[in-house]
Amino acid sequence: MDKHPIEKGIEDVVKTYELLDRVRLGRDILIRDDQFEREALFDAARMARAKRIRMSVLDTGRFDPTELEWLIGEKVRICTSDEARPREAELSRLLGACRKAGSVLILFQHGPIEAQPKIPTIPLAALEALAASGMDLHISNRTVTRDLGVVAGLAEAARKGRAVLAYYHHGPLAPDMTSVASHGAWLHVSDRSLAPSGAADLGLEILRAAREAGSRLVVYVEQGLPLPVLESLFAVGASILFLTAPSDRRSLQRPLEEKARKRGLPVRAYYLSPSFLP
Repeated sequence: MDKHPIEKGIEDVVKTYELLDRVRLGRDILIRDDQFEREALFDAARMARAKRIRMSVLDTGRFDPTELEWLIGEKVRICTSDEARPREAELSRLLGACRKAGSVLILFQHGPIEAQPKIPTIPLAALEALAASGMDLHISNRTVTRDLGVVAGLAEAARKGRAVLAYYHHGPLAPDMTSVASHGAWLHVSDRSLAPSGAADLGLEILRAAREAGSRLVVYVEQGLPLPVLESLFAVGASILFLTAPSDRRSLQRPLEEKARKRGLPVRAYYLSPSFLP
């Protein structure tokens, strides 16, 4: 049953106060653009800028470019996707606003990466141009097979534009991931990808290539790896994100978990949250 208008109105007011309280407490925040009324969201953006708090908005396509430009003017980071913004001209406009304001535009590419895609998505040449102009680009192979040579080319374009390219890999590691890493991409993998025989050695090779290019390999521990493998990856520079329950204090793995937590990740190296592998 739908809520009574008065009940709904009270709920919206409470949500708005909760949002503004989060800003007042000085916490970095990520908000979907459809979670709050427009004015509440814009008020939060103004307050966050005044308090020098990092505010990010997940763009679902609710606002038109002019409204997003206003948020960008308040230094809000825009996290969008080819599903919400499939047009190069619109992304280019928003990117220009971000560069002027000192903010960031982050695009997650869900669709295929092709010169002439058959579905409404952004063509390869457009992605290259946007990345070379400073747009962060995040790509996963969870639902769409990726040509790693193409991903490496996009990583190089991003490097030229001082942008970030992050690639989320599902499945066995591939030797071509070393080339992607050597072009400065941040590579995210599950520990399942490192479990097969010989995969840890390839992971170290990918990690070294990433480190030399100024990025990292990010390992999501979901089921567990032998401690010596995790320690060797960490020693070479990997970011290790433990998604498993914390080990007992007497566990030999506990010190590594604590050190890994302190290493952390730059905010631009992951999409929305480092608590899951897109």
